[in-house]
Amino acid sequence: VILVHGGSELLPSMDRELRGRALNALEDQGVRVCLNTRLKEVGQDYVVIGEKGSDEVRTIPLAITIWAAGNAPVPFVRELLSQLPPCAAGSGGRINVDRWCRPPMHSADTFGSVLVMGDVACFEAQSKYEESPSALPQTAQVAGQQGSFVARMLNRGYDMQTTPPTLPELSADQAFSVLRLWLVFRGLDEAPGFNFLSLGLLAYVGQEEALNQVMVGDVPLFNYSGKIAFVLWRSVYLAKQASSRNQALIAFDWLRTEAFGRDITRL
Repeated sequence: VILVHGGSELLPSMDRELRGRALNALEDQGVRVCLNTRLKEVGQDYVVIGEKGSDEVRTIPLAITIWAAGNAPVPFVRELLSQLPPCAAGSGGRINVDRWCRPPMHSADTFGSVLVMGDVACFEAQSKYEESPSALPQTAQVAGQQGSFVARMLNRGYDMQTTPPTLPELSADQAFSVLRLWLVFRGLDEAPGFNFLSLGLLAYVGQEEALNQVMVGDVPLFNYSGKIAFVLWRSVYLAKQASSRNQALIAFDWLRTEAFGRDITRL
């Protein structure tokens, strides 16, 4: 197994100690890790790789080539970007958004009518440990928090065309709703911007070993690696399932794999 990685280190978002453990864990499993290396070409029975900053390339012969990685935004995102102004184009084919998940629009009348979140949204934030802002990672943790944030804004009825979004002016009868009074009492007549609260990072590195970096915001709590981290990784994965049915099916699949090995009959 050869792992080709374009960066100088694996898992750059994790602590340096965990990056080294990830590299050691893969190499102990017999994986050859090629850092600072890019994939130049994919053929039917070969791939061409080359080191960054060098013209030298190497061809690796293969028996079967299966490309399972994405290399471009989905057609819907490309179509949406074509309808937005040029400043909406973010890094990696993503869409630039403001603190309220709103992309730039051609006119003020349509501003706020489109909301973008999750992997598609390019929202830059800066932690106290970073020298400059960077786009939030394309992870389920970010997408889940953005989804809840947008749902709260829509449920509260903010006027999304204003900056910041505010509660709309209502008639005397409508202005005395319980929800509106509660929001005004809490100082939420203006919608606060989105702030991502990182709860840590989990990464599986194979052979029932994982890496865990547990934190709250910018405050690190503890790091785990190895078998203990694998148990925590599986526990979080199971707890995050949307239904008890999925939890039962996944737990049964794990038990079956432990007892009889991985099922590869459909490969």
